Amino acid sequence: MKKLLGFARDFALPALAIVVVMGWLAGAFHPPKLAPAKLPAPQTASVGAPVREAKEATVPQIAEAVGAVQAQRKTTIAARVTANVLRVAVSAGQRVRAGELLVTLDDRDLQARARAAKAAVRRAEAARDLAKADYDRDKVLLEHQVVTGAALDVTTMRTRSADADVSAQMDVARDADVALGYAAIKSPYDGIVIDRAAEPGDVATPGKPLLTLYETDRLWFEAAVPEEDVTALRIGATQRVRIDALKRDLEGTLVEIVPSSDPASRTVTARVTLPALASLYPGMFGRLLLSVGERRRLSIPAAAVLRVGQLTMVDLVVGGTVQRRSVQLGEEDAGEVEVLSGLSPRDEVSLSPRKELAP
Repeated sequence: MKKLLGFARDFALPALAIVVVMGWLAGAFHPPKLAPAKLPAPQTASVGAPVREAKEATVPQIAEAVGAVQAQRKTTIAARVTANVLRVAVSAGQRVRAGELLVTLDDRDLQARARAAKAAVRRAEAARDLAKADYDRDKVLLEHQVVTGAALDVTTMRTRSADADVSAQMDVARDADVALGYAAIKSPYDGIVIDRAAEPGDVATPGKPLLTLYETDRLWFEAAVPEEDVTALRIGATQRVRIDALKRDLEGTLVEIVPSSDPASRTVTARVTLPALASLYPGMFGRLLLSVGERRRLSIPAAAVLRVGQLTMVDLVVGGTVQRRSVQLGEEDAGEVEVLSGLSPRDEVSLSPRKELAP
């Protein structure tokens, strides 16, 4: 009997302790947990704030074609003769007038050629005068039968040849004068210099760029229009162009549609004239807005939207109470903002959303 009591004392108590620990780990001694549930949306009684229904309307379906502002007239200024650059009178960004001097070339060689050409003209004229004097004399002598007709034919030929030499030398002299004028390079129109590629001491050669300028009053927007939207283009139609940097829309006339599609991008190039603005520059990014049909648009006043960080919410008025509703918004125009999701037509929203309800 004593052995049985000792066995119970040695083994029963540790076993009981193990059972109690396992029960605690299993949660037998914890209070019951609450069942998961959704909390009701924050709401409060309506206090007479102005409300308005979400309105659905038919609006044009707008497609965007990205592009950039380009100059209608962009000119690369180059020399017509080979000469050293003496002076470049303008810099990049400078406005110039038509006929304004841009670049001066060393014209000493050209002046020498012009002088030599003029001297050649004078020699040819002297030879012509001598040949004509011989012709006049032989003509009188022939009448007195002092010379033969063959001699008169020779002097006649010499006179005509001398006339031809004079004409040829005068052409050479005119070409030399024209080449001399190429030493002073002037602006072909009013514009802005956008690149300067020459400095004094450089050698100017025909075709080598010296300056680049564009005409400020003639800009257009060049857009890459997807093939599926080309049918919306009409030559002479008024089009809207959105310039992101200016944060405004400009109106222009569609003047060109390139009758060829880019096989890589599947787009067609369209050009729309733009108004002359001091803040508008070639290269600015923009979007050509094309009306390609109609769609249904749900909108609410922009004043009804509460923005908290990245969240956009409205106060939805239902049965005399105000409930906070998260919405996804689209474009804003004239105080109205498009609702992409979160509301239905005829839902009423408060025009004075309460910030204290914000999550």
